[in-house]
Amino acid sequence: MNKLSLTKEERKDVNQLFWRQLAVMCELTYVRLQGPGFGWSMMPLLKKIYKDDEDAYYAALERNVQYFNTNPAFVPFIQGIVYNMEKENAKQPIDNINESVNGIKVGLMGPLAGLGDSFFTGTVRVIAAGVGMGLAQQGSILGPLLFLLIYHIPYYFVRYMGGVVGYKLGANYISEAQESGLLSSITKGCSMLGLMMIGAMTYLNVPFKVNVVAQMAKQEFILQDVLDQILPGLLPLGLVWLCIYLLKNKKVSVTKLLVGIILASVVLGGLGIAGK
Repeated sequence: MNKLSLTKEERKDVNQLFWRQLAVMCELTYVRLQGPGFGWSMMPLLKKIYKDDEDAYYAALERNVQYFNTNPAFVPFIQGIVYNMEKENAKQPIDNINESVNGIKVGLMGPLAGLGDSFFTGTVRVIAAGVGMGLAQQGSILGPLLFLLIYHIPYYFVRYMGGVVGYKLGANYISEAQESGLLSSITKGCSMLGLMMIGAMTYLNVPFKVNVVAQMAKQEFILQDVLDQILPGLLPLGLVWLCIYLLKNKKVSVTKLLVGIILASVVLGGLGIAGK
């Protein structure tokens, strides 16, 4: 029997998940990005498996609308794994299910985002555009048609089959992984990988440098150079951790945090203390 074969009921679930997740980019928020779309596309399936336990359904819905962001081509793959984890949890509660689900999501979304962006956006789309524009410049209707076919056939094939593979991967291995302790190891490893990705993104995408220069013992003292020798990206990392601390421990709202960052940027930049 084909390892990727599905029963009629499983095929119905995967198809429903595929069609609903096509709207995942229509429900972006600045706080949770694709999180609301991820949870919305899984709502009917979660309601189906938790039909006798309303509290468990809302708990599952809450953990599936948390922050999430990856290349859309791989959203069904992650959803397939998460859906099977939820099915196993509905049958027999999994210890630390919130941490397990979010650990899998966070750990996979970063690497798959990089893979999807580089392959589909940076490679397949460029090739499709090159072929399409060459024919379009000659006045051929095949130009736009080939562009659509060359790009979208592999894109949607991966997007659909990702849901099948993710679902079967979960169906075959989640139970065994839980019993053997492998699930907790996978969750921990995925969380570590996710934190590494966050650290790298912080260094690359949070520009925060100080412009403090002083004369000490007839030598020019540049504070930013000293900080870079201690740890490159120390200030951006500190800023990110400060925001996390305020959000998590002090329950500061995202709006207040954004306003505070804008005001601090204006003051520090205006005084010439900090800047890019």
